[in-house]
Amino acid sequence: MIDSGLRDLIGQVLVCGFAGDMLDDHARRLIEEHHVGNIILFSRNIHHVEQVQKLTADLQDLARANGQTHPLLICTDQENGLVRRLSPDVPGLPGNMAVGASHDPALSYQIGVMTGKLLAACGINMNLAPVLDINNNPDNPVIGVRSYGDNPQEVSRLGTRMIQGLQETGVIACAKHFPGHGDTQVDSHLALPIIRHPFERMQRTELVPFEAAIDSGVRAVMTAHIVFEQLDPERPATISPTVLTGLLRERLGFEGMITTDCLEMNAIANGVGVGRGAVMALLAGADMVMISHRLDRQEEAILAIAQAVHSHELPVARLEEAVSRIAQLKATVSSSASSLDMPDDLRVAAYDLQRQSARACLTPLVDQEPHWPYPRRVAVVIDPYKPHMVAAGLDPLDRTVQTVREVLPGAVVEGVAYDHIAQELRLHEADWLLFVTAGQKVDPDMIDQLRRHGHSAVLLVHTPYKWPMFSPAKRVYALYENTPWMIQAAVRALAFQESGQGHLPVMVEAISDDVTPKELGSDD
Repeated sequence: MIDSGLRDLIGQVLVCGFAGDMLDDHARRLIEEHHVGNIILFSRNIHHVEQVQKLTADLQDLARANGQTHPLLICTDQENGLVRRLSPDVPGLPGNMAVGASHDPALSYQIGVMTGKLLAACGINMNLAPVLDINNNPDNPVIGVRSYGDNPQEVSRLGTRMIQGLQETGVIACAKHFPGHGDTQVDSHLALPIIRHPFERMQRTELVPFEAAIDSGVRAVMTAHIVFEQLDPERPATISPTVLTGLLRERLGFEGMITTDCLEMNAIANGVGVGRGAVMALLAGADMVMISHRLDRQEEAILAIAQAVHSHELPVARLEEAVSRIAQLKATVSSSASSLDMPDDLRVAAYDLQRQSARACLTPLVDQEPHWPYPRRVAVVIDPYKPHMVAAGLDPLDRTVQTVREVLPGAVVEGVAYDHIAQELRLHEADWLLFVTAGQKVDPDMIDQLRRHGHSAVLLVHTPYKWPMFSPAKRVYALYENTPWMIQAAVRALAFQESGQGHLPVMVEAISDDVTPKELGSDD
């Protein structure tokens, strides 16, 4: 049996999720029985503006009715780009690597302000963004285009302006994933990554954006489930006192709130386990532990924390310290209910910024024939291979065809998966050939098609690292994400000479002139 005082303390250090789009039994049990003080929302919880406004208002009302004196922190991962949680009726904005291609801190600030306003209009008061990881590993499966780029100073400049923009709207920003998830080839959702770099290299690279964020006043930092051998060879950063207290608190001087990433990720759940992980994270110096999905694991953590207190392993003073930081954070946000609709002028401003920023981020890599005639027929070839980024959820490439149709009224736009080109589409009959690809694998036959066609373009809707392999196309654009606004920007550049203004934010290895596309494809 957990007494009411301890129950309240434990509830305040938890951030929990549930599956429904309304106050279901799971959500009610979290707040009514366990006094959970913080909620995380995913796409599964958000379908349209009015629905999420009602959900967030109902959650706040339920917390007040059950004696919570501070508002709930209601958070989500609105990183923009590929990782976004707001519903399709909310204007979307480019993500980090696209913004990195703009090299424009003022644009990053504008996106931060607009993102904060859109979240606040939905009743969400904390954004688990920005990602401050430096993507210095082209094969990184979890960060990639979620990063601003591979230059520590550029990531710092863009990330701090995003933080300032968010927090000026009253929405809490959260820098992640400390101390850096950018140089891994393992996704911590699936397994435990290990980084072996010397600490001096981390000081020059991974830690630079986090130090800048702390100096700029970021209010929260999220931990990474990664073992940094030079810091703590035994424990992931999330449960390491050396990393959270020794490095983040004492060495870097961070006084704000530390939250874990979700403890249900396999790096923790398949290691020490969710319940034990929650206790170890609090002992390490985390203030809030995140358990995003399953009620049984949430209750496992509650029981484990209570038992650790009763056994004197976890001092009550450590919980009180964490709750004090969370209360200070909550004092900066409002629990007032949202209006019944998102203001029209906010939507208009958001769509204006969407188009402006998409053009600023779109990166022309090959531009051999900049003046194409308006097409009568367009063949859109969809690359069936795309990387699975757990944080992004589903990302169907085939919606691109509809977006192309919207930008080119009057043109016949046909789409087909690359595997079925021979059976379903005669590419030579199309005025334009658009190859929409995640840029992971390069098929030599497709390269030949791009070389032979008079008006061929490649739209790289994910990683830009292998773009030189597609250089036989007449035009190649890096979009960094398969989002309608970036597709629209690329097609407008092709049809209406609205040229992209971006420049690559990452280093890409050149290809030697004596290597043919077929050789490149066969080596991939």
